[in-house]
Amino acid sequence: MKASSVEVWLWLLLVMNPCNPKVHRLLEKYDSAEELCRAIRDGKCPNLTDAEKQRAANTRTREVRQIMEECAAHSIRIITLDNPEYPALLKHIYSPPVVLFVQGTLSGLDAPNCAVPLAVVGPRSPSDTAVSAAKMLCSDLVKIGTVIISGLAVGIDTIAHTCALNGGVPTVGVLACGSLVNYPSESEHLKQQIIENGGAVISELLLHTGVTGGYFRHRNRIISGLGLGTLVIEASTRSGCLLTANHAVEQGRDLFCVPPADITRESCAGVVKYLRDGAVPVYDYLDIVRAYMPQYFGQEYAGESDEALSRKRQLRRSAKDQPAAPVKKPEASPAKPQRSPVNCAGLNELQTKLVRLIEERPQSADELIDATGLAYSQAVEALTELEILGLITLLPEGRYAAADK
Repeated sequence: MKASSVEVWLWLLLVMNPCNPKVHRLLEKYDSAEELCRAIRDGKCPNLTDAEKQRAANTRTREVRQIMEECAAHSIRIITLDNPEYPALLKHIYSPPVVLFVQGTLSGLDAPNCAVPLAVVGPRSPSDTAVSAAKMLCSDLVKIGTVIISGLAVGIDTIAHTCALNGGVPTVGVLACGSLVNYPSESEHLKQQIIENGGAVISELLLHTGVTGGYFRHRNRIISGLGLGTLVIEASTRSGCLLTANHAVEQGRDLFCVPPADITRESCAGVVKYLRDGAVPVYDYLDIVRAYMPQYFGQEYAGESDEALSRKRQLRRSAKDQPAAPVKKPEASPAKPQRSPVNCAGLNELQTKLVRLIEERPQSADELIDATGLAYSQAVEALTELEILGLITLLPEGRYAAADK
């Protein structure tokens, strides 16, 4: 793809909206974002919705300039998909953000002393056991140079970021809102500490975009996409952390789970399915280290000297700098005969309508929005709720399908 100016990418973002997988399907047909924007502007780009056509007609250069000026005033860097600074691992997930708004620096992900970039997730109201596990694991991982990526929420996210700060290692926080929105308010000081200590706070949303429940699923794909693996500290059977775990699996990344302290408690039993399916159980940080050190260094980490570990990190960096393989989109599976209808008891009218449409055939969010006339935020929020309930699943190619029971 030929490089395009920041102005072009921002115009594309304003017209197509963040988190829109259609953008990437369109980019594949053009040599650059500039060519795509020209085709959209001239009415020569097929398959646009009426809303997208309307935004293309109404979006002006002054709106783009205003975003750039506001970013400059708040020291927010704009990193586009064709920028060399764009994180290589993130670029190869399904539907990567076309624009990242970055406070601080992402260079820590590629620094010589970065042992491995690792996403860490868990609940906002963790159990005492989960708090102890998170502090122990993250503190130990940071000591060997692990760069932790998390979501800046209260609870486990805050513990993970704080362990990194206390260990003097950069950490990356991914926002569920625009960069200039104070959410969560409890994390404002933490965000500043992350930026000041060589890490980054990033968002794919426009600067003043508020928090919507449906966006968290999209945010979670970035958290898992920035790391080689994801560590789930604790999760209930309906936890949003499981969406991050799903993303990690779909992206071909490693999944690590702390085994539940009590299998009879719903609040910590969400990881059981993943452990049964092959996720790595984590009892101490060496369970994670072992997953990477043999692969990249030919032997396990066993308390080597700082000099030996430094050599390993250099080798690890060399391996990591190789381009990540693009995620291969699997062919659509044939429809399974005689599938039982999804039980919609307890669902509202909107959720039931979406389930019935998805039962007919797997569909993308765009197709469901066109079929229902819903606003994007309404549709995504309802789809996220249905996914957490285990009634639908998001396929790697970006379509929703009825979940297998």
